[in-house]
Amino acid sequence: MRKWVYIILAIILLAAGAVLCAVRWQAWFVTPAEPSWTGDTLQGVFQTPDSTNDSIETILVLGDIHSRLTRADYDLLAARVPNADLVMQVGDWMDRGQEYYRQLLLREWTNSALNGLPIIACPGNHEYTKGVHKSLSDAWSETFQHPDNGPVGVPGASYWLDIPGMRVIVIDTNPLAHVVYLTRTLTWLREAMYSAGDRAVVVLMHHPVLSAAKGRANVAIYGTFRYALSQADLVLAGHDHFYARRSPFVMLNTAGKPKKQKNRLHIEVRDSVPVYGVLANKQLTIHRMSDGVAIDTIYVKHD
Repeated sequence: MRKWVYIILAIILLAAGAVLCAVRWQAWFVTPAEPSWTGDTLQGVFQTPDSTNDSIETILVLGDIHSRLTRADYDLLAARVPNADLVMQVGDWMDRGQEYYRQLLLREWTNSALNGLPIIACPGNHEYTKGVHKSLSDAWSETFQHPDNGPVGVPGASYWLDIPGMRVIVIDTNPLAHVVYLTRTLTWLREAMYSAGDRAVVVLMHHPVLSAAKGRANVAIYGTFRYALSQADLVLAGHDHFYARRSPFVMLNTAGKPKKQKNRLHIEVRDSVPVYGVLANKQLTIHRMSDGVAIDTIYVKHD
């Protein structure tokens, strides 16, 4: 082969490498510009439920939101679930871990009819700062309270708490790209499940064990947690922006943009429309956001 052909190939490869490095540099090192907040600055901390409160019977379950729900949307949910005692959310409530999106959430939520309900929140990947060293943003940490009983030495916000008849375990899946955090979190999870006693075990996590979207499968989470979490009564996740389920695994999307679906044998995609859930009387009812119609019921079996 002529020497000039090698030279051209080398130039093409170098150019492709330069483009790839530029793209990854943008993703790894450059923090997206934070939008400026022009409204009044709000302060607020969403309270977690009190384990001594025996009046929690009905739970409103929200999937990915990405700052797209307004006060009117929350008022509508309050009208549809007027007896809600608690809210659970599976991550990516804020579209970015920045103060702008915290203020947007505070403005829309605290002015709605749902304000005042205790919240069990799970961090999503959008609540993390971008860059080489990803970390849970101050915006999330300043908004949501949670017990300090997560796995020792693992960053993020994993925790568990008890409410009447139920132990809720929140797994922050963002740090789990590191093997050492996977093993520590698995050990902690098993202990939290074992010590739950006769309570039903409900787990919240953002990245699902069983993925339904193209390019979203997380082999490490699947291999590490599938067996342990199959022993739970209910596992709620998000991230894939579908409503999909295979007992006990359920994925919800409340306002996130739909992703490209990839059919998988191990989980059934039920719908791509935004949904919310109502957990009461040992069953989770899934409703369409558009009209509130119930489209599915999942029975939470607990012996």
